[in-house]
Amino acid sequence: MFKKDSIDIVIPLSSGSKHDNFELRMALRSIARHVKNCGQIRVITDSPPAWLDNCQVLSCPDKYLHNKDANIIRKLLTAANETDLSDQFLFWSDDQVALRSFNASSLPPIFNRRSAEAFHPDRIWHRRMLHTFDYLQKHDLPLNCNWESHTPQRIDKALFQQLLKNVDYITEPGLAVNTIYFGLAGTCSGMEQSCIKLTVEKPLKLGKLPDNKLFIGYNDNAWQGDLPQLLMEKFPRPCCYERT
Repeated sequence: MFKKDSIDIVIPLSSGSKHDNFELRMALRSIARHVKNCGQIRVITDSPPAWLDNCQVLSCPDKYLHNKDANIIRKLLTAANETDLSDQFLFWSDDQVALRSFNASSLPPIFNRRSAEAFHPDRIWHRRMLHTFDYLQKHDLPLNCNWESHTPQRIDKALFQQLLKNVDYITEPGLAVNTIYFGLAGTCSGMEQSCIKLTVEKPLKLGKLPDNKLFIGYNDNAWQGDLPQLLMEKFPRPCCYERT
């Protein structure tokens, strides 16, 4: 049984892992060890790994080949439609890992300080960001930062449904999931991502995991460095969310 005030975690999962869902294993092991007040974990995917255990799996295929954020928004809305999902939940990606313990109910919004001027229309994700800034500007909600911090984010279930209900996030280039949510919500304060998270998007030789960060976020480029080894050293044993 989960505590009455526990917060569920929603993980939208695609079928694009190049590493046999090692990323999901590390995310789940970090959640099991470090997330206080954790409720049910819900993995939203149409291809769950066979080893996944003690998680609720909700089926939702990726429909949009060139609009990753649209797929993520659909999956979050699928989870939000579940009546027993906690009123607030953590949106967590598989390539995000908690390094220290924290209370899920007190995680602040986490922002990235880049404004629209930092993005260029020659890249698809940058076009999506520019479109998101423009959408918010047209709705009198201008931003001088963005919320794509690549960290877990605490989401209000009812507010997410309300804000996204009439928004066209499907037409390309689409809208960035965190920025459109926090932007439409009028969120004006939070924590800057570098204060709380280490980003690894190059083949770095870190030597050790940071002691002063709550999260680490990474991409496939990190696999050419020592991050996978360091994560395995920190989380060497299967957790309650893995069938052994």
